[in-house]
Amino acid sequence: MAATTHTLDNGLDIVIREDHEHPLASVQIWVRAGSLHEEGWTGAGLAHCVEHMLFKGTEKRTAAQISQSIQDLGGYVNAYTSFNRTVYWIDGLADHVDGYLEILSDMVRHSQIDAAELSREQDVIRREMAIDNDDPGSTAQHLMQATAFQKHPLRHPIIGYRQVFDQISRAEVAGFVERHYVPNNCFVVIAGAVDPAAVVESVERHLGSWHRRPYEAVLLPDEPRQRGRREARKDFPTELAHVSCGWQIPGESHPDKAALDVLAFLLGSGRSSRLYQTLREKQGLAHWVWSGTHCAEECGLFLVDVECNPPDAKAAQASMEAVVQSMREKPPAKSDLDKAVRATLSGQLRSLATTRGQASALGGSWLLTGGLDLSRQYLRTVRSLTPAMIRDVAQRYLPPEDCSVVVVGPKEEKKAAITRSVRNHSKPSRVELPNGLKLLIQPQHRLPLVSIRAQFLAGVPVETDKTGGVTQISAQLLLKGTKTRAAAEIASELESLGGALHCAGDAQRYYLGADVMRGDEATALQLVADLILNPTLPATQLSEIKKRQIASIREEREDPLTVALRRARAELFAGQPFARTALGTEESVGGIGIAQCRTALKSGFVGGNGTLAIVGDVDPEAISKLAQKSFRSLKKGPRQIDPRMTLPSEGKAGRWEQILEKEQAVLVVGFPTVGIHHADCQALKLIDEACSDMGSRLFNRIREELGLAYYVGAQAFHVTGCGGFYFYMGTDPAKLDMAEAEMLRLIRDLAKDGLTPEELERAKSTWRTSWLRSQQGNAGVADMLSWNELVGHGWQHHQKLPAIMDAIKHAEIRRITRSYFKQKPFIVRVRP
Repeated sequence: MAATTHTLDNGLDIVIREDHEHPLASVQIWVRAGSLHEEGWTGAGLAHCVEHMLFKGTEKRTAAQISQSIQDLGGYVNAYTSFNRTVYWIDGLADHVDGYLEILSDMVRHSQIDAAELSREQDVIRREMAIDNDDPGSTAQHLMQATAFQKHPLRHPIIGYRQVFDQISRAEVAGFVERHYVPNNCFVVIAGAVDPAAVVESVERHLGSWHRRPYEAVLLPDEPRQRGRREARKDFPTELAHVSCGWQIPGESHPDKAALDVLAFLLGSGRSSRLYQTLREKQGLAHWVWSGTHCAEECGLFLVDVECNPPDAKAAQASMEAVVQSMREKPPAKSDLDKAVRATLSGQLRSLATTRGQASALGGSWLLTGGLDLSRQYLRTVRSLTPAMIRDVAQRYLPPEDCSVVVVGPKEEKKAAITRSVRNHSKPSRVELPNGLKLLIQPQHRLPLVSIRAQFLAGVPVETDKTGGVTQISAQLLLKGTKTRAAAEIASELESLGGALHCAGDAQRYYLGADVMRGDEATALQLVADLILNPTLPATQLSEIKKRQIASIREEREDPLTVALRRARAELFAGQPFARTALGTEESVGGIGIAQCRTALKSGFVGGNGTLAIVGDVDPEAISKLAQKSFRSLKKGPRQIDPRMTLPSEGKAGRWEQILEKEQAVLVVGFPTVGIHHADCQALKLIDEACSDMGSRLFNRIREELGLAYYVGAQAFHVTGCGGFYFYMGTDPAKLDMAEAEMLRLIRDLAKDGLTPEELERAKSTWRTSWLRSQQGNAGVADMLSWNELVGHGWQHHQKLPAIMDAIKHAEIRRITRSYFKQKPFIVRVRP
């Protein structure tokens, strides 16, 4: 993470990380102002509102021109607001860094903060607030902050409160910009394939004339140490309960922060953590557990969270606190601490695989310390920790008498359901084992990391109405034991090495893999093979897995957009397997037994039905021999399905409306299209790209001009044998009819004329950036190689895509929009 720094005469700092691994760059402008710096308007969400408004137009660009200018340069733009910062960033091609910087500079320096635009954007933010209010997890987080803090503005949500937000005017928004958006309160971070001298010259040209102004830092109140227990509850229309325990802790800059992070890892990160093993595996009380820290620079929270069935909430809370108390009474084993240290190092390395990750790490370090060595200093502290030190911070900061407890759940409890940059690439190699398994190896020596991915065709094409969800359930059952490993050993084996194990099923496949550091690939490969070849499938574990899957099915029913998309999918693919989802239904999951799981795994785990990809810092010959040895006992067998098949649909045009106890309304307009092997598939993806970004005709008309929606976009869905295309939006219920009429009008225009040449070129530019970004990191490359080979594209398919996309012309796009979008759609409306 070597980087250079430079400070302009106006006080603006520049941090530059040179990395020529990929022709990409991340350009970021950091403002040292967030929700903690709103002073007299604390709780209004001013910082977040300013973030929105900087996209609404400058002295020389409209909102649409901002987005389109970035897309013309192949860039992705976004921003975020936190407690102590607002960050604006563009990820894209390194050749266009100067262009990205010019656009961001224009936004930060010359935003108009137009009163009419502000009024429209406030309505958008109100919709965002409604979405936040519809999420039980966000509700629990906000409730915890308000309970644990009494004076510090950390007690307020970043987005603000609706009643205070409704009172702000242009004067307050512009005043926040005037006070905080000054060069001596900002800095620039750029990482990627750049020349530092050229970057400094570019920043000087675009930001050097930005006048330094007087700036007085906001003085934040000290939060008194909590004395005594605090409890809060909020009734929420949900089928699951969220229980959270929190303790006040020091902030990011405190010497104990590293020890507290490691303590949180030991308690709630991964399947071998104490909370996971106790509440989920042994007691069956929780569907999901987590522990972590949530901090500003001055103070923060140590959190332990669970999601459970409502009748289990009290027992889960008691068990959570007992697990925390056990860590206060007895230090962790040295082996567990070593695992946490190694995992922290591994996580730091993985975060540096992308240019955005590098820029974000450097920006965070500069913000908190004014230096670039925070990660190294942090890891040095982590390595120095002892078990006794972990116990000591638990005793110091997590006393049971000073805990805040919050519960978010249904009003009436319901019965639990049954049931640095070295470019050293080699070309990928492909070997087919005697049993038919395709082995793909891609050496990548940039970082000392290795990713392994095994995939086998499965999912809804081979399930029935009665066995829906069996792929996901049987995949989770694999983790419960093999002939040589108990479930606890499976959970801890890679985590103790700082690695990660993946085992899941989705709508089209079984998906197993591992991400480890160099030197641990043999262990990882043997573990993945053991799961596939020697599972014991203990019947005693099945009911808990099914219970968690049913909880996931119920959770999906709480998100209006998911509900609408699921309904549109069921209608578009009527009579096809993909009318079902990977989760199945409560009825099908309830009826699944060990026999069905064993049958699904036996037919899925055969050589001809799978692929194995290994990407990373490996010796190709050695890893090939090891992989062949590990999987030589995999049985022969054919593919379960033909990926090139065409599935006829019985779906018809129509309309469906559903009522949910939520604040927002959602509209989905769906059309049937084609599967992954069809010639039109890639062009449909470009149409998706053109309709989904912040420069699209949908966004500019529906959200920006008319203010009818908070979010609006499109989604192309392509699987084996069939596909669909969805246009969607989230809107104010009172505006739903108007929003639908405008959406249908825009779809008719698109069907008639296709994309404009300018839209098509922007779509190609942003698609190419996405294509390049997908190759950052071993895991993404392993996923692509394995999947493309599995479905018959061939592992080289990803590298052929740019030529395919470049060849798509305006006439072809118009033919496709007329073919698919002139037919009558299926429309789904979900509203309060």
